[in-house]
Amino acid sequence: MAAETAFLDALATHLAARPALAGARIGAAEPAVAGELPAVVLSLAEVHRLGAGLGERASLITGALPVTSTVDLANPVLPEEPTFRLLSTDRRTLVMPHGGWVKLDGSDLPLEAADLQVSVAGAARTVVKAAPGANEVRPDAPIGTLLFGAALPPAGHVVATYRIGQWERRLTPIAGMLHVDIRAAAAADVQAFAGAVIDALDKELGTLPAGLRKIALNRVSSIAVPDAAFANARGRGLDFAFEYEHPIDRPDSSGGVILRIPVAMQTDATTETFEVVP
Repeated sequence: MAAETAFLDALATHLAARPALAGARIGAAEPAVAGELPAVVLSLAEVHRLGAGLGERASLITGALPVTSTVDLANPVLPEEPTFRLLSTDRRTLVMPHGGWVKLDGSDLPLEAADLQVSVAGAARTVVKAAPGANEVRPDAPIGTLLFGAALPPAGHVVATYRIGQWERRLTPIAGMLHVDIRAAAAADVQAFAGAVIDALDKELGTLPAGLRKIALNRVSSIAVPDAAFANARGRGLDFAFEYEHPIDRPDSSGGVILRIPVAMQTDATTETFEVVP
């Protein structure tokens, strides 16, 4: 999701939780009929991304990030590594895109059914710690592989949901002007809802949405005269200057697929061959 859209969604969720705004439609859509009043409409009058390029910064995060990966058994490769097959020749061992799996709480103890879910062509497989049976699978959590008790079919998909213990969190900072348009049937309601929005975005009066670094009220318009074209609704506009950081969790540093690379070393008359493995 784009940082700009994520910012508006986070604000809508934050405002919807305020008791003083109960009953109002809050979001990016303008009210179309009188039945959609009162309404609090959010838009970005001005926005730009901060920093070089797209403004993204990354930091290493540890914990337990849920990831769902899908492998096509008819073509078991990754789009970015089309020459490396994820499935062994006996079709029992499958390499998933990420390694370093952990339990729900982030610990690295042996995985249980709650920590890993695997299905083959829509049929669930039971996670075990010993040699797997026909409908079972044994994970190798540090490397990120699955050993199945029977050969996988030539078609269908393997879907695995696991948690990784380390990943990249990228931050996209944006700044600009937030416009809030309040619409209601009566001027008193418009004034009350406008005050509730201002209070909800005042950090001195409570917490702000995660990632909202700065926000300041810049403008409060007058309450407009009744709009004859829209059921005589009244309106007021609010403008806020803001800075927001949108986080995106990506499992870029969780291990991933590592190719087996043959390495030949020659010393005088002797040649030795080694393998680099995950």
